[in-house]
Amino acid sequence: MNPRETAALLRLLATLDGRLRRAMTDPQLAARTIDEWNEATVHIPAATEDGTWDVMHAVRAFYEQQRGDHTARYFAYEPHHLLAAWADHRGSRMERHTDPIPAADPDDVSAYRAELVGTRQAVATGQAPPSRYRAALDPAGQRRLDALTARIGADVPGSGAPYIRPEVREELRSHVPNTRAGLPALGIDCPVAKCRATERRPSHQPPQGRELRRTVHGQRRDAWAVHTAPCPESAAPPRASPVPPRNLTPARIQVTLTSPEGRFAAA
Repeated sequence: MNPRETAALLRLLATLDGRLRRAMTDPQLAARTIDEWNEATVHIPAATEDGTWDVMHAVRAFYEQQRGDHTARYFAYEPHHLLAAWADHRGSRMERHTDPIPAADPDDVSAYRAELVGTRQAVATGQAPPSRYRAALDPAGQRRLDALTARIGADVPGSGAPYIRPEVREELRSHVPNTRAGLPALGIDCPVAKCRATERRPSHQPPQGRELRRTVHGQRRDAWAVHTAPCPESAAPPRASPVPPRNLTPARIQVTLTSPEGRFAAA
C-alpha cells in the first residue's frame, strides 16, 4: 500500500474504533501513525484485480468478530492483524496457483527459472491472479507444448542425426531394471495356501497382504522349476515331480533362471 491508501485505511479504522479515532485527531500523531503503518504494510496490496482481496474487507471481518473471535473487544486493530490476514490470503492464492509454461526456452535455464519465479512473486504479491489451469490448455501454451513434444524421437534439425543414437538408447535400456522379467516364477500360480496369487501377479506376504515385488515365495519358485526345466541331476523331465517329492535340487532351480526357455517374458 502507498501512503494515500494507508491513510484511507486508518480513516476507516478511526470510524470503527474509538481507540484509534483519538489518535487520528492529533495531526502530528496521525502523520506518524500513517508513516508507521505504511512502513509495516508496504508489501500488502490495497486490493487485487481479481477481487479476492481488499484491506477494507479484512478490517471489517476483524470487527465483525466472526467464528467467535472476540479479539476486537480487547485490542485495537494493528498492522500485525493485517499482516496475518494477508498471509492467510496469500497462502490460499498460492495453493490455487499452477505454474504456467514459461515462454522462455527450456534450454536457457536461467531465463526459464527467472520467468517461473517472477510469475510466482506476482501472484504472491497480488499483482497477478492465480493461474488455475496449465498453460497447455490455452491455445498459445498448447502450441508450445506441441512444438516440444513433436521433437521427441525426431532428428536433430539440420544434421539428420537422432537425438539419442540407437546404440546409446540400447545401452540406457539395458540399465533399466525389469523386476518382472527377473522373476520367472510369476509364470505360474502361487501354491502357497495363504497367497494363491494368480499367474503374472506378485506373491503376497500374509497376514498384511504386502506384495513381494523383488522375490516370490519359495514354494512358487520350486513349482516353477519343476514346471519348466528338467532336473540335471535326476534327469526328471519338466512337470515331473522330484523323487522324493521335496527333494528339489538347486541345480534345477538354476536351470530355470539361466536357460532361455525358462525365462519369464512380461506381457
